[in-house]
Amino acid sequence: MFKKNCILIILFFATGSLSGQGFKFGILIDPTVTWLRSDVKDITRDKARLGIDVGMSVDYFFSENYAFTTGISIFNMGGTLKYDNGLTLYTKGGNAAIAPGGKVKYKVSYIKIPAAMKFVTVEIGRITYSANLGLDPMIRVSTRVNYQTGDNDVKNVKANKETKLFNFGWHFGLGAQYSLGDETSIFGGLSFMNTFFDITKPQHDKITSNNLMLRIGVMF
Repeated sequence: MFKKNCILIILFFATGSLSGQGFKFGILIDPTVTWLRSDVKDITRDKARLGIDVGMSVDYFFSENYAFTTGISIFNMGGTLKYDNGLTLYTKGGNAAIAPGGKVKYKVSYIKIPAAMKFVTVEIGRITYSANLGLDPMIRVSTRVNYQTGDNDVKNVKANKETKLFNFGWHFGLGAQYSLGDETSIFGGLSFMNTFFDITKPQHDKITSNNLMLRIGVMF
């Protein structure tokens, strides 16, 4: 059902972009560096994680230089946290006791549906430049964790109970687009995204993420 819904949403946006005047359709791949932050001293960032954001975008130009942009993508992010006072980790296989000083690597996947305003310059030698600022509602698809208990390294264990179903973020990005002729162009850019809400479910802390994203894509 999940895959069918995603296909229907993509087809809806694609149809609108091809048939509606003022619409531009894009396919994007965003390699991402993600790191997690905590608001309590006994939980600290250990390592960042390489992730990826893959999906499509739709730009609606309501004037020559301004557009509303949205889309849908699968966003894979995460990072490693160190728990100075230990942690009880809730996984699909049962509870796991993380010893004081133990580390947990989180790998979280979301469906992301951004909504942003985009400013685009006039074309200069086939190149246009853009800036966008927007919000990022997200729905968690899956969570997997790596951790150590005793002498055992446990990897890629499902742990949806550890993370909340919904999250919300904001982003700011800069980019450039090169026209290949007709309606086709390639684009690239760099953006920063930060989440507002707690990613994990335990209530004594707040874990958020920072994400530096390199955008690569094709517009039609």
